[in-house]
Amino acid sequence: MSADRSMYDNVLAYFEQEFATARQRLTEGRFTGLKERVLVSVKITEALALLSPYSRSDRRARQLVKEGEELRTELLSVRDVIEQKSAPRKKRQDLLISQILRKRKPLLMH
Repeated sequence: MSADRSMYDNVLAYFEQEFATARQRLTEGRFTGLKERVLVSVKITEALALLSPYSRSDRRARQLVKEGEELRTELLSVRDVIEQKSAPRKKRQDLLISQILRKRKPLLMH
């Protein structure tokens, strides 16, 4: 029984580490695009399907499933993707405004 419990703990620890790594990559913005985020979300869904039977009897597994579902939702949110794509436009806009203002003559030097 001890070997089974040890294996069970190792499996849960593995999924905890994988979810933590995915969350860290998400918060740091290291996913290259929506496609990669969807692929990671599919992998998380597969992991949750394996873990969900154990979530009824084990609090740690239940918490892990909950965290995985939240992570999957965040990965599939397109808000971050839209914000990342709009950021370069805002930078270009700010650069253009600063160039225009630099070329204008100051009002007080007439």
